[in-house]
Amino acid sequence: MEMTPGFLARSIAGNDKDKIYVISEDLGTYVSLLAENGRVLRKNKKHVQIIKKRNRR
Repeated sequence: MEMTPGFLARSIAGNDKDKIYVISEDLGTYVSLLAENGRVLRKNKKHVQIIKKRNRR
């Protein structure tokens, strides 16, 4: 599945399990995530699940 910037995602593995992030960039196998406090994370796509898609109007 394509992970488009702006979508909301939930971490399904790791120390940050069940935390919500905003996708900032798709890096192939990895995805760049923006945390609530402004921190940028890089996680494997297998460890992230999209929970809300952004409407494009």
